[in-house]
Amino acid sequence: MTNKKKRASSVRPEAQPFATLSITALPFVVDGEQGRPRYWAVEPVDETPRKQIQAQRVGAKYAIEYADWLRANPELVGMGTLGWIAADIDFRDANCTGYWIGFFSCMERLLFDAAGVT
Repeated sequence: MTNKKKRASSVRPEAQPFATLSITALPFVVDGEQGRPRYWAVEPVDETPRKQIQAQRVGAKYAIEYADWLRANPELVGMGTLGWIAADIDFRDANCTGYWIGFFSCMERLLFDAAGVT
């Protein structure tokens, strides 16, 4: 048996995540029709600059919560959850624009920071 296999087998069961948080635990995901969640369910706001700026802040908060959810559910990283979210966003709905701008702008910052670029 190689050292690598010995190390892998020595992981204590209590160190493994024992429960996966449902993606519906995120504030922008809701149970949908026929058991399929809606991965982007946000309250529309009017198109005034003040409301859109507030929505951008909420969207950025959602990105942080999504990143925290991924950290709590590492077995789901790479499963396409970000794609599910993007697929459910109606990018033509001007009343929800601020949310996704804030969400993706924050995600860009998190990716940039994680890459260690200075």
